[in-house]
Amino acid sequence: MKHADKVISLMAAHPGRDFRMHEIARYVCPSPQSQRERSAINRAVHRVVEALVDSGSVMKRKPRMNGGFGMYRWKVTHAGVTGA
Repeated sequence: MKHADKVISLMAAHPGRDFRMHEIARYVCPSPQSQRERSAINRAVHRVVEALVDSGSVMKRKPRMNGGFGMYRWKVTHAGVTGA
């Protein structure tokens, strides 16, 4: 989980806000040097976010229609406390 710290810091700083996977990957690496690096970043970020979904810290909203994009949100628990 190479980029877990960056993903968590971004999403936990904005609990309740929806993020597209693209936005999270751009935060982790704003200007990749090649298409190969961009693909590697996207795969790594996807693994981190899916692990957070499995742990219950992040909620996933499926695409509304075919060809759409999923949204990811840091879970807000009771009384404004974040996390699971």
